[in-house]
Amino acid sequence: MSETHRQTSSDPGSGAGEQLSSLSRAEFALARTWLRGASSDAGRAQSRVSTAGLLLIWVLPALVVAGVLGLARVMPVWAAVSCVAAGLVLLGVGLGLAARSRGRRVSAPVGQYAWRPLREDAAGLDKSRPAPTGVERRGG
Repeated sequence: MSETHRQTSSDPGSGAGEQLSSLSRAEFALARTWLRGASSDAGRAQSRVSTAGLLLIWVLPALVVAGVLGLARVMPVWAAVSCVAAGLVLLGVGLGLAARSRGRRVSAPVGQYAWRPLREDAAGLDKSRPAPTGVERRGG
């Protein structure tokens, strides 16, 4: 009869791989469950934000009409419409210019800060490695 070797529970490596495998499966299942719940919550929140945005978009024309009707009581309707349209154009131009100036202030330093570490690394590499002999080095 051939003798087979069975690992018993007293062996230090007994079932360690199996336990590790089952633990990793359990952790993966837990992470998957958590991600499903989190993505579901995020989806619900996003749909609520989208609905709120859609409702607010429809409120703006109603406010414009209310402004026109309010001004139409004291001036002709064509003048009321012209005043409200001019006000909206001025508001749009003002917001656009404010966004443009803010964008210029924000975007310029970010590029400088992003490139600075790369330039320092490149300068350090250039200093640490001697230039090959017989080859003229170009650039700055």
